[in-house]
Amino acid sequence: MSQAPNTLLVREWQTTYGRGVAAAPALAIISTFSFAWLSYSLSFTLNHHKAEIFALAAIATGSIVPFTIIFMTGVNGKLYNKVKLSKHLGRHEEIDESKDKKGENSQALLDRWAILNFTRGLLPFAGASLGFYASMA
Repeated sequence: MSQAPNTLLVREWQTTYGRGVAAAPALAIISTFSFAWLSYSLSFTLNHHKAEIFALAAIATGSIVPFTIIFMTGVNGKLYNKVKLSKHLGRHEEIDESKDKKGENSQALLDRWAILNFTRGLLPFAGASLGFYASMA
């Protein structure tokens, strides 16, 4: 558990999240379409096996988008609400979370987001691993 005030935690999350939103979608789109193009181009050759692996790489990499929408939108929204609450407070003041439901305080939301974000990061990692394997096979 962090010793930092929850106002600082959610503001730092917003900064981190903003950096990810700025870079990650373009990287995911480029990687997904690159793997899909490789799969498509190899499907007309004798390298059908490689084409299938590149297709799996495209699917794994591209699945970051539905994963984010399905599993992370709710947590992101709740964290943004915490950020809005923190805007009216000083740096060392705390957001009043005494009326929050269990698991809805800032720390619990950040912990849940971290787990989901790590899991989401495994999808493009799997895609990159499959792409590397297909390239070397």
